[in-house]
Amino acid sequence: MKLNTKYSVLAGLLVCVALAGSAAAIPVGGTLDAEHTEIFNIAGAAATVDCRVYAYDSAPYVYTYQISNESLVGISFFSVGIIPDATAFDPAWDVLLGTVSPANWDTAGSPVESVNALFVDTIENDGLPSALLWFKSDMPAIMGSGALFGSAAGVPISVTGSILTPRQIPEPATVVLLGLGTAVLTLSPKRSPKKP
Repeated sequence: MKLNTKYSVLAGLLVCVALAGSAAAIPVGGTLDAEHTEIFNIAGAAATVDCRVYAYDSAPYVYTYQISNESLVGISFFSVGIIPDATAFDPAWDVLLGTVSPANWDTAGSPVESVNALFVDTIENDGLPSALLWFKSDMPAIMGSGALFGSAAGVPISVTGSILTPRQIPEPATVVLLGLGTAVLTLSPKRSPKKP
């Protein structure tokens, strides 16, 4: 029996170390650039995702998300849709802000199509929010899509809503065309209307 207990404790410590490897506080020194709270209607009740974006003088933007649940659905998965040509990297979570940590919070796809969290425990209607999830991006915010997944009485449920996500990087050709259009409008002679 002692042998099993030792292995159980060792396994528990390994799990804690594995989870702590991606846990980190958001970088200090940022200023709030954008914020939005989306209310997801889940089975007639609400779950909210609080989104905040912080800007830094010499570093990328930091996108943060925290989920609270007032529904009877246990939320087990959260996804942030990444717009094509936008960037998302270095996902982590702050265990000091919130209680339900993810088992995994990582980017998916190449190029990145989403950032997804699979939670260790479900986020229940008990007043305990998720840990503060965050990632970095080189781009400022735009409204994009997010999704929550869970189950109630064994029935899977998913909902989508609008949350802050990174804006896409403009293509160089688009920037050149916009610049040329502006130059043409600025430099074109102004015509006065002809009198009849």
